Amino acid sequence: MDKDKKIIIKNKMGTEPIGKLLIKMALPAIFSMLVQALYNIVDSLYVANISDTNNELTALNYAFPVQMVVLAISLGIGVGTSSMISRCLGAKKQDSADLAAKTGLVMALIAYLASLIGSFFIPQLFMRLYNDTEIIESLSIQYLRIVMAFSIGSIFEVVISKILQGTGNMIIPMLSQLLGAITNIILDPIFIFNPGEGIGLPFGLGLGVEGAAIATVIAQCVSGLFVTLIIVFKKQQVSFNFKYFKLSKSIIKSILSVGVAVAIMNSINAITTIALNKILSSSGVAILGTYFKVQSFIFMPVFGLTQGAMPIMGYNYGARLKQRFMKAFRLSLITSLSVMTIGILLFQFGSTLIVSAFKLGQDSSLAIKAFKIISICFIPAGISIIISSMFQAIGHGYKSTLMSILRQAVILIPCAIILKSITHTDDSVWWSYPISEIICCITFVFIGIYTIKKLFNNEKIEQI
Repeated sequence: MDKDKKIIIKNKMGTEPIGKLLIKMALPAIFSMLVQALYNIVDSLYVANISDTNNELTALNYAFPVQMVVLAISLGIGVGTSSMISRCLGAKKQDSADLAAKTGLVMALIAYLASLIGSFFIPQLFMRLYNDTEIIESLSIQYLRIVMAFSIGSIFEVVISKILQGTGNMIIPMLSQLLGAITNIILDPIFIFNPGEGIGLPFGLGLGVEGAAIATVIAQCVSGLFVTLIIVFKKQQVSFNFKYFKLSKSIIKSILSVGVAVAIMNSINAITTIALNKILSSSGVAILGTYFKVQSFIFMPVFGLTQGAMPIMGYNYGARLKQRFMKAFRLSLITSLSVMTIGILLFQFGSTLIVSAFKLGQDSSLAIKAFKIISICFIPAGISIIISSMFQAIGHGYKSTLMSILRQAVILIPCAIILKSITHTDDSVWWSYPISEIICCITFVFIGIYTIKKLFNNEKIEQI
């Protein structure tokens, strides 16, 4: 019975109607990403209420890029492993899929040890990049030390969730995100505020920014423990039995061929944020950090969509089912454009309401203007994200890397520097986002079309 059930699960990405399958695969991922966006923004809303200054919120915004790098590394390992698993399952290579899953876990452990070691010196070195007040610097260092030293929950939750998504299991990752978010939302006010402060709880530890970090890592560890228990006690489509396990250079290379691209893509975003924080005023840093938290409600559903679509595209590419591959790509693109259209309308007409939720004081009007300008990039970004996920699904991770380098390093940062040097205002910097996204989108639409045309050439394609 279990054997038959395993076969059904293994083949659903190659047999079930694409529209129905994409909904089934993407909706849990979209929900989990929205939940993640929710507790990111709740964190900021709580921290914004610690005092009447923006010191605490600015400190978290300075720390954000380092968190993004740690997340980028775990995402690189997870997505690289997931991509290989889905392709191996599509090609009926179960042993390779099993080996990839176990290799991914070993790489996750190595990533955590690097983060733990880095927590002793990276926060101090990182804050030397900025010339802000000692209070903000101290708060950022406190926060980073904790989230890096105890990142084990976050790293393993991400990697294990991606492995499960590679097999078509989208429910467990969704539940782990929900569990972590609920835990974080409950613990935040307890650890951050004194009794009667914040939301008015009769109890609280009053640890401020340090409390926000502790609440975050506890929530991450709860999520990480949950997914770990699932793979230990519940049989999965890939084996996690480490008996006779040996690291394989070819497996590591295959994971890294996609994973490095994903890690670079997310790390470049962090590097961009660091560079922009250097260019912007303190007000600009607070506005940009707030924007990143808010825009995640638009981008996270699209990233969730790609998490559902990528295993489908990867499986059908591995199985040589061209029509199913193309339908998954087209439906993903249409859905992404729909979400981004809603997003740009919300930011253009609802920025005043959005900004009012944060205590930005006299910077509120500047934030509203920034939100409206940056949101122009949503639609071209939505196209680029789907094309990038398609590249990852077929193992062309280097093309995703090139997209990220073009958007974030080659165009965005120089553009921001030039605009700021000409106008000497933060307002001009925001235009670098739509400029870079539009140029990147136009460039890679043609590269994507060429790649798809060459993808199945000279090969026997199985019909639906």
